[in-house]
Amino acid sequence: MKKLNLIAMIMILTMSLSSCVNEDKAKESRKARSVGGTSEILMITQNDEQWKGQMGQAVRDFFEQEQYGLPQPEKNFKVAHLNIDALNDMFKKHRNLIIAKIDKDIKNPLVETQKNWESEPQFVIRITASSPESWVRTFESQKDGLKLIFDENERARFQEFFRPTTDYKIVNKLKERFGVTMNIPEGYFIGIDKDDFMWIRKETSDMSMAFLIYELPYKDTADLNPNNIIKVRDSIVEKYIPGPIDGSYMTTDKEFLTPVFKTLPEFPAGYAVETRGLWNVVGDFMAGPFVSYSIVNPESDKIVTAEGWVYYPNKEKRDLLRQQESILYSLKFVK
Repeated sequence: MKKLNLIAMIMILTMSLSSCVNEDKAKESRKARSVGGTSEILMITQNDEQWKGQMGQAVRDFFEQEQYGLPQPEKNFKVAHLNIDALNDMFKKHRNLIIAKIDKDIKNPLVETQKNWESEPQFVIRITASSPESWVRTFESQKDGLKLIFDENERARFQEFFRPTTDYKIVNKLKERFGVTMNIPEGYFIGIDKDDFMWIRKETSDMSMAFLIYELPYKDTADLNPNNIIKVRDSIVEKYIPGPIDGSYMTTDKEFLTPVFKTLPEFPAGYAVETRGLWNVVGDFMAGPFVSYSIVNPESDKIVTAEGWVYYPNKEKRDLLRQQESILYSLKFVK
């Protein structure tokens, strides 16, 4: 009996030591969390002339364009700058990096990409060319795909931040009602839950953020036509989202800023139509940005639309809308 106990103790001790070693290896392999401000790109150049000249100008002109769908002008990204000799360990962990290099001996431009180089989530693109003119041409050929990746990085950062605070009561309600999951963080509450519609709200003294989830039968692809999407949205929000005075209600702005649409074949929940624009209130002066995704649920043959919107008068809203977008990207259908 004593021998058996001794063997058992040795086995337990061996398993514990093995577990500790595996945990230590996991800690060693785990990347540091990336750094940098929200919607910020860090461009690394060899000298100030590259940053102030056509190379830096090309990057700023593209990434610092105004983001569509916001009531006040706000840039898509802020582009910061650093020379290569100042690229220390901290700046190497920046979430979005563009590293520029001019090498007169190189024959053809070289484009190198790397995910999670020194941190995660992180994306690094290194562009080497023989001249500033060649560098700019190469950047122009890559910029659209690069923006998609940097947008994805911003969503990943917010998702990682919100995941530990997921409100599972709301998540379970979404499962019951629509057969979807979405990582709604703490601080929200369900304002309305009826008739295949749910209004999930977050209210403070000076700000309101919300998600709208609703579904309708899917007949054919015409249901995903932009005109139909807006028609359905207007009928839903007029019915369920009242304004602050009697007779007022939410609608979609079509004069100050026309809604824009984009198809997303690779949306996490499946093929989706993205809508961006402004909402306003008929009979009042309230307004703000929204983004929505309409997806056909393969399990029920219904169109599920998930929307996030922000009300934050006279304040910048880009980062709040990015938060909403990142949470919407966590939507998945439950089989």
